Amino acid sequence: MNEQTTLDWFLSRRSTREFTDRPVERETIERLLLAATSAPSASNRQPWQFAVVRSRSLRAAIVDAVRERADEMKALIARGHHAEDFGSYGDFFHEPLMSAAVIIIPQYREFPDLIANLLASGGADPSAYHTAGAMQAELCSTSAAVMNLLLQAHASGLGGCWMAGPMIARDRICALLGIAPPWQMVGAIALGYPLGPAPEQKTRKPLGRVARWFEDEHTDEDAK
Repeated sequence: MNEQTTLDWFLSRRSTREFTDRPVERETIERLLLAATSAPSASNRQPWQFAVVRSRSLRAAIVDAVRERADEMKALIARGHHAEDFGSYGDFFHEPLMSAAVIIIPQYREFPDLIANLLASGGADPSAYHTAGAMQAELCSTSAAVMNLLLQAHASGLGGCWMAGPMIARDRICALLGIAPPWQMVGAIALGYPLGPAPEQKTRKPLGRVARWFEDEHTDEDAK
């Protein structure tokens, strides 16, 4: 692909929330995981693992856990003055999972902050310095892995939706899947073959609002 074609392909990816009942082959999912694990990671620690849920009963249990927790929250919010604000918003926490052929739960684990430990061994206070721990390096690395997975899903004709909403039922999901410390859940990915055409792209903030440029005085034209 040339540069423009690649950019157009990136821009064509969407978050998919409705799926057909077509199953996703294990070898296809393995390619997604290979793409995920090719992501860069701090000190090449590869701090990730993935729970791949194809079991129908386990997927249903995850959906039920999220739905029940969302309903509980909705009932509590309804006691106050923001029932309309929450409305059916909680349904988004579980609806994409309902028709997904696969649910993937990405996880990461934190590693000891080597530089902080070295500073401490020299008698310094590590909290006086910003080291790797301050940037949550393992979480950043795992987020990059998830984006690689979503892009490979797009390349494979699949749709995916990485969701924070299922975190409301984190404890039950972790219990269902045997996820225990030091591993930490990073949302859930609903995955499957899209039902219907891709949704329209949502408005994105213009580059002028998200990028600040620091350049030399010469312009790109001068460089030519």
